[in-house]
Formats: sequence, C-alpha cells, structure tokens
Amino acid sequence: MEGHSRGSVAEAGGARRRRPTQQRSQRRLEAILEAAAESFAEHGFSDTTMEGIAARAGTSIGSLYQFFPNKTAVFREVAQRCMQLARQGYAQLLGPDPVRQPWSELLSRFIDGFRRLHQSNVMMQAVWRNLEIYGEYAEADEALLRELVQATAALFAGWVPTLGDERREVVATMVVNTVASMMLVLARDPDPVRGDAIVEETKLMLVRYLSVYLGEPAGR
Repeated sequence: MEGHSRGSVAEAGGARRRRPTQQRSQRRLEAILEAAAESFAEHGFSDTTMEGIAARAGTSIGSLYQFFPNKTAVFREVAQRCMQLARQGYAQLLGPDPVRQPWSELLSRFIDGFRRLHQSNVMMQAVWRNLEIYGEYAEADEALLRELVQATAALFAGWVPTLGDERREVVATMVVNTVASMMLVLARDPDPVRGDAIVEETKLMLVRYLSVYLGEPAGR
C-alpha cells in the first residue's frame, strides 16, 4: 500500500495533508514522526513502509494517511524537524553574547554540541542516514546553510571588524561546511573511538585555519 492510490497526483509530491488543531491530534502527529524517524534511522528510507510507521506509532494506517499522502511526505517533515533542530542548536550553542567569548572555546563547543545533537536525536540520525533522497529537502537545507553562514560571518565581523564582508562570508562558509562534512563522516562511521579522533582533527584543522584571521587562541 505504498503507492499513490490514497492521494491525488498533487499529493504525490509530498505535501502534508492535515495540520492538527487539537492537542490529541498533535500528539498523534508527534508519535508518527518519532516512529518514522526511528524507522528511517534503523532501516533506511527504502525499507521503511507506511504500514510499519503506523504500527510503530501505535496508530492506524488510516490515521497516518490523514496526515501524510505517502512516505516521502513523512520523510520531508522529519527533515524539516531536523533542520529546525539544527537552527535552534546553533543559537543555543552560541549563547547570548558569543563575540565576548574566546573564539576557540566557542568553536569547540559548537562542534561538540552538534555531535551530541546527532548522537542523541533520532530526527538527525534519520536524515543523515538517508542522504540519497537529499533532493526532497535540498532547497530548505541550502537556505539553512546560507542562514548559518550569515550568522557565522556576523561573528567574524565582531571579532575582526577590519575583515571585509566578502572575505568574512568566505571564511564563514568554510567553517560551516567543514562542520557539515564532519557530520557526514560521523554518520557513515559509527565507531565512537574513530569519531572522537575525527572530531579532534576537525577542531585542530579549523583552529589552525582561523588563527590566520583571529590570532592564536589564548593559552597556546
């Protein structure tokens, strides 16, 4: 029952059908998304079914189809939640006055925080495991990356006011994409010991790179 027989051609594109207005419906939606993320993370997108998601969520297949027309729509919603978590995580890790903090400590906290977020959150795990369907949410993800790059460039404006706007954006792009690449490597290699080493090497690489612009970290 994975086909589009339950929805129109427009629905086949993956839009969510129904937005819950009552707490009971919202709880059911959250249970569906949690169950779907767990299945996507454990079994992959291809081996996850709508029936399996419904069973795992403890709801009927009919209830699931009330919210989503197909599996792609469910995954797209999970990806949106993942990006929302990334956006919130970025803001929380920076704190209220990041420019006044030592930049190397902030960088370390940022990298460690995103690794913990990936390790602890099944939405993140679901998305990073299934990058073969990146096209389903690529536009939203690219917009998020641009947002994070602009926020990071603003930090450099506070740390190094003499650095030009174009150069700040390039440096910020390097930092954001390096951390994103680290996350991809960690997602593909579950060995925690090797993961620790990858994280430390990423920190070392970025500290050396940023020292050119921000000066040597205190205590080095």
